[in-house]
Amino acid sequence: MFRRISRITLPVVAGGLAFGLFPFRKSQFNPSQMSHNEEIAQSIRNTDLYKRLTDDPEFSKMDTDKQFPQQHLRNYVSSGLLFGKDLFETKPVIFFNKTSGEFFAFHHIGKKLVSDDGKIHNGITATLLDEGLCAAGFPFLPSRKGVTAKLSINFENQVTPNSIVAVKANVVEHKGRKVVINGSLESLDNNPTTIATANCILVEPKWFRYFSWFQFI
Repeated sequence: MFRRISRITLPVVAGGLAFGLFPFRKSQFNPSQMSHNEEIAQSIRNTDLYKRLTDDPEFSKMDTDKQFPQQHLRNYVSSGLLFGKDLFETKPVIFFNKTSGEFFAFHHIGKKLVSDDGKIHNGITATLLDEGLCAAGFPFLPSRKGVTAKLSINFENQVTPNSIVAVKANVVEHKGRKVVINGSLESLDNNPTTIATANCILVEPKWFRYFSWFQFI
């Protein structure tokens, strides 16, 4: 009897403690306290790609805060967890073509987001690709919510900090609860460079439909 109770009770108690103590419940994320760097934002607006997308009627400029569920914004790295001086100092600037599934997100990567060699950390590259490709795929899912089922990345180059980069993504397949997106992360500085290419499979689990009223991601 004791062994049966232990098998059931201990995992439940441990899970409850883990949920209660896990750091994300103490997030310091507060959009109202974020400082936007207008100088960096202007440098992004000065890029040729930004100007081209602004003039293209097939692309709409999107608000990052409306692209993701509010609860998910707490863990959205580039405008939440790593938003700050010498990190990400502007929210991503997004352009989206809903017809073709083409997506662009502009970022400025600060000097603190580096690895030991002084170049932009591959973890930052992977995160920007994951967030960008998922953002491109969300609108094609039935509930506009999903999870990354697979993310394949080919790291090609590294760039120095204080670089303006763009995530370029394109939805290549969408059917039911599955979306396939290809993309890349590219530097937009004087010598444009492909930093990495990626393929993402985004899915909406079946049980999501039972919680359509609840913003859980």
